[in-house]
Amino acid sequence: MLCKGPLPPQQTTSSVTAPLKPPHTTMSIKLHSHAFSGNPLLSKFPLSGDTLSPSAALQALNARIALSKTHSSPSPTFKVLPFRSGRPLASSQPGNANSPPSWHLGWLGLHELRGIFDNSGAQLSTDSLVYLNSSAEDDAVYWAIDVSAEVPELGGNDTGLYFVELRTLMVATDWLDLQAMGNLAIAGHAKALLEWHNASRFCGHCGEKTVPMEAGRRKQCSNDSCKKRIYPRVDPVVIMLVIDRENDRALLAKRPMRLTRLYTCLSGFTEPGESLEEAVRRETWEETGIEVGEVVYHSSQPWPVAPNSIPCQLMVGFFAYAQSFEITVDKTEIEDAQWFSREDVRKALTFAKYKQAQITAAEKVEQMCEGLEKNRSLASDLNVESSDEHAPIVVPGPFAIAHHLISFWALSDQNVVNGVECN
Repeated sequence: MLCKGPLPPQQTTSSVTAPLKPPHTTMSIKLHSHAFSGNPLLSKFPLSGDTLSPSAALQALNARIALSKTHSSPSPTFKVLPFRSGRPLASSQPGNANSPPSWHLGWLGLHELRGIFDNSGAQLSTDSLVYLNSSAEDDAVYWAIDVSAEVPELGGNDTGLYFVELRTLMVATDWLDLQAMGNLAIAGHAKALLEWHNASRFCGHCGEKTVPMEAGRRKQCSNDSCKKRIYPRVDPVVIMLVIDRENDRALLAKRPMRLTRLYTCLSGFTEPGESLEEAVRRETWEETGIEVGEVVYHSSQPWPVAPNSIPCQLMVGFFAYAQSFEITVDKTEIEDAQWFSREDVRKALTFAKYKQAQITAAEKVEQMCEGLEKNRSLASDLNVESSDEHAPIVVPGPFAIAHHLISFWALSDQNVVNGVECN
């Protein structure tokens, strides 16, 4: 729930070479990876020439689609995850007295998907399917598809399936459930690929249409005189907890259009030709006027719930140690920034509140899949984040890397967190 650890060896371009003070204690509550990382389909990607590699899977897919509907499906099994407007198809399993509802990805068989397309008068094409990976253990190949325009009836009330906002699923995921965290990572990976496909329909060099290659893992310009290769983009973002060592404080900021008391880490995109450490120092100075010296890497997290124009951010987390302390807020970037004591930050880290937020979100997903709740907005999704009326501030929940940067610092001198013994 709370902390990533231990810190890796110091990595910094700063002239400051002193060891960290105070020493950090390794802490965790069985959290093996960040939300959207730890994708089980990416752990063993097939090599070229393998029977389940992207090229071999694409050939088998073309042959399978050409089969008649009554033809028995040969090995391997094809499983497809549909998306609509960036939302994955999901189902929900009811909970009981001891556990809340749990959501699951709405995988469809290839013939089932083709039947849905036929009923809608649409044509299922291999170009619309994106290869996610395969599993020799399951004898299955996994794909994703955007059905925003083709099949309006998919995800109806009588199916138990519903297209759910990925951010809602993120909050609804039990972060101690490795299978659920893996499903969230698969959905995030698939969304990032599909959004990249939607954003790269035309060549940025000559303007001609692009065509998918290697089962959707890359694209290529259709102009024979160009044939520019286009690969999925990843946008690196530095996110940093700025620390005042001498006064035992951390710098947290409030972004516009967020919860009233939600404070989080500073962050910003890297510039071309800029190192990550340089980006940490520049962004901190631009947003708050604080000078940073030592910069220490903590961990990274894919972030596919950013705006669709940025298909997949990679959040790269750091601890940054302040050399100046007077704050000058850039109002065009953030609303407010303040130094907070360790005790104030600890009050905002309430395990029970985060768990209740996760349960509430899981129940909302169940209602959506049952057709009882529709048209949920991003603003209402944010309302299920941690809040405690007795805490001076609110910090992001365990699904965000900011939470782990903040909690690692705030709780680094404790061995018991909210009654849970840590390692």
